Amino acid sequence: MEPSKILKIEYDELHNAIANGRHEYHCFYLATVNLKIPRLRTVVLRSFDKDKNSISFHTDLRSKKIKEIKINKNISALFYDKKRKVQIRMNGKAVLNEDSNRLKSIWATMKPESKLCYMGPFPPGEILDHFRPNLPNHSAQNITAKNNKKGYENFCKVTVYLDELDWLQLDYRGHKRILFTFDKNSKHTWIAS
Repeated sequence: MEPSKILKIEYDELHNAIANGRHEYHCFYLATVNLKIPRLRTVVLRSFDKDKNSISFHTDLRSKKIKEIKINKNISALFYDKKRKVQIRMNGKAVLNEDSNRLKSIWATMKPESKLCYMGPFPPGEILDHFRPNLPNHSAQNITAKNNKKGYENFCKVTVYLDELDWLQLDYRGHKRILFTFDKNSKHTWIAS
């Protein structure tokens, strides 16, 4: 298969994964670096732009990943589709979208239950002396304007502009692997796997 067709298929899969919570690419692994130590976590794919070669996810501004991105904007992302035996590794630069009309629009359309995640009293990753749910003292049905404002202040969209995409399809007859690079001379290269 032509590399351009492979890239189109994966772009279609990424696009489909945004709204489909059961899609293999809906959740992916994101790695940042903290003092030369990689940190890995799962995030939810929220948007994909094939023209800008970018993906995005939402997170809490108080999280450690945000501090790490502010120090080092280089990130890696990993997607895996076990049915198709396809792995995608992406490297790129993260940009924080903290307060904008677009962000306000995203926040306004979120379900109240999702907004609760940003209203917790503790920053994500904070050490606690014992287990306490990191939830506000109100339900999703009782969010006041003040609570809503507080949650929005913790809400952030992170956009990752891709430098490269490493595509691998596992196959007992011979794995297939292509490195796509995205710069002024965007290209693809078959590589050994």
